Amino acid sequence: MTGNRPDGPDLAVALDALEFDAVRWTDAAAQLRAAAAAAAGQVLAASAFSFAGGQVATAYEGLRSRTAALLRDGADNLDAIAVALRAGAAAYAAREAMESQRLHSVDGEEPR
Repeated sequence: MTGNRPDGPDLAVALDALEFDAVRWTDAAAQLRAAAAAAAGQVLAASAFSFAGGQVATAYEGLRSRTAALLRDGADNLDAIAVALRAGAAAYAAREAMESQRLHSVDGEEPR
């Protein structure tokens, strides 16, 4: 719905653009999940660091596991953005349908 409304400013929502953006966020989340899986698979035995000592092995494992966790959390956050965009689009579409029906009941004309 576009136009001057007594209860607010002009508002035009491009539902297709919201879905397009949601798909982009979902795709980005998938890329982060792939990176998280790659990081999770980079486990090295402590013996791989025998030249540098156990502290280096411990530091490497901490960095690897933290990186994988942050990537998973980032993917979850990006998915949440996509869900919010889709929910906003659905709410707007539902409100638009409701308002159209309300106008139809007032003026007796078919919804526009």
